[in-house]
Amino acid sequence: MNFTEEDLQNIRTAQDTGGDIWNNELLVDLKARIKRFYRTNGSEVCCYCRRDFQDEFNMVIDIEHILPKSKYEEYMFEMGNLNISCKRCNMPIKGEKDDFVVDKALIRTDYSVPQHYYFIHPNFDTYSNNLDHFRLVVNEAKITKYIAKTNKGRYTYDYFKLSKLEVDSLNQAQGIPSSENDSVISDQATAAIKESLEILLSQL
Repeated sequence: MNFTEEDLQNIRTAQDTGGDIWNNELLVDLKARIKRFYRTNGSEVCCYCRRDFQDEFNMVIDIEHILPKSKYEEYMFEMGNLNISCKRCNMPIKGEKDDFVVDKALIRTDYSVPQHYYFIHPNFDTYSNNLDHFRLVVNEAKITKYIAKTNKGRYTYDYFKLSKLEVDSLNQAQGIPSSENDSVISDQATAAIKESLEILLSQL
């Protein structure tokens, strides 16, 4: 997505005004177009956990600054530093942290280098090269499973607590209420999910 001259002028005006730059009223239309761009070009999923955004209202989807704007203001309007995420991944888990950056000084020399990030970068890495995301649908039940293929995939799995999503999906499929204390999916459940996935994939 390319910014128009009007967009660039509005950004400059917001920056000159100071305060909460990102939420300046001049940028409402620009932010709506950024969100629409990533919904159109990102397969309608959260850039971190791959939660499906199909038919979701815009208000439940956040524009995500991979490098938080509070610490890396120079990348606030860089499209390569933006994507869309669910509120779970954006706020409670990641928030304003930058502990996923390998070297906080080096990253400012070129933020677009994938090796500067411990987790899978939504724009500079290929998600499926690092982490497989499966969704098994049986009648009304939906079971989610992630399989890490690289160190980045494992880091992403741990960082965004994706095991909790696996547990929740398995519980919901069995009619078991979700528990905040369920943090690790059991080996038995993992084996059952893998077996179901293998059967499903063999039929494709």
